[in-house]
Amino acid sequence: MEIIQTKDYQALSQKAFDVLADTIKQNENAVVNTTTGASYDGLFDLLVQAINNDELPIENTVMMNLDEYIADRDKKFTVHTYMREKLYDLIKKQPKVIELLDGSLADLDSEIERYNKVLKEYPRDLQILGLGVNGHLGANEPGTPFESRLFLADSDESTIQSTMGYQNLTRDEAPTQMLTLGLADMMDAKKILLVASGTRKAEAVKATIEGPINEDCPASILRTHPNAIFIIDDAAASLLDKKY
Repeated sequence: MEIIQTKDYQALSQKAFDVLADTIKQNENAVVNTTTGASYDGLFDLLVQAINNDELPIENTVMMNLDEYIADRDKKFTVHTYMREKLYDLIKKQPKVIELLDGSLADLDSEIERYNKVLKEYPRDLQILGLGVNGHLGANEPGTPFESRLFLADSDESTIQSTMGYQNLTRDEAPTQMLTLGLADMMDAKKILLVASGTRKAEAVKATIEGPINEDCPASILRTHPNAIFIIDDAAASLLDKKY
């Protein structure tokens, strides 16, 4: 795992964007599977600017997402809403293919089957991930087997609380389940990008980088991937034994 430490969130966002932009520039038919949330707000801002300024060609790119809440698609907290409001509604040119999971369907088994076919059709050049405060990746909470594949996951309380804080939701409004790529699905990508910002992620960062590689910290598996990049800011790195 390559570890890059930056001064602050702004610098982290720029470094993360550079990884994404390089992937697209090096392969005009690049397949990118991304996550959402506060950790990547800055990256999406930079991505919108680059596309609309004709600095980054997106027309032949395949864009996908790794998870989705079990809820109506138009809820303000869904991945569908985030991607529309942060990217697709803001850019003048669209990716060649856009694939999103649908957590509003009654038949989730059929949706999992459909998306597994999508994953097979479009091998990922870049998998973008966020780090949960408990070390989760996607909705793979602590204890999830490293061999997990796309499945319906129950969210830990810490994950629910994070969603409530980011989306300004009450406990009753907050979603508690997600469709998510499994850890084995994530590891299939040619390159993986993970970021973490702020002191609230510091314990998870330490466990990911310096703790044992086990299912108590799902993100620790990324240390076994041949091409994983972990970008952290100084605040997120505050508990590490060394600087990077």
